[in-house]
Amino acid sequence: MRKKFIYILIILTITITGCNIVGQGVQVKPLYIGTNHSIDQTRADVAKQIVISMEEVIEVKGVGVDEDIYIATKVKHFDRFFLDQIRKNAHNKVKKRFPNANVHISTDKKVFLELEKLEGKMYQNTINKEDIEKEIKRIERFMKG
Repeated sequence: MRKKFIYILIILTITITGCNIVGQGVQVKPLYIGTNHSIDQTRADVAKQIVISMEEVIEVKGVGVDEDIYIATKVKHFDRFFLDQIRKNAHNKVKKRFPNANVHISTDKKVFLELEKLEGKMYQNTINKEDIEKEIKRIERFMKG
């Protein structure tokens, strides 16, 4: 009886972790910087809100500099098959809201991590405008491949 219980418990644990049921589809609230930095981030914050509202997207990072908005997304595991469509859809939604902006959307993990670092530095006010522009140029090279 006890062995049977242990086997069932092991099988249940493997099933739950193997199917990744825990934490599937949980959206992470984006970091909103707003006007707390020398470069106003309200447009980037609005763009992040637009992109996170998409069903496929579970997390978003973004920064705005001048007329450019840089957004990186994390999508649900199954939706990774449709990355081109997700990027195009996100781009169109943000471009519709900000027609004069140059919108850059990426689903690349490296770009996501770099924008996450930059967002954190901006939120803590530990980076100046020149360094932000240097970081953005570096991140933009990652986006272009």
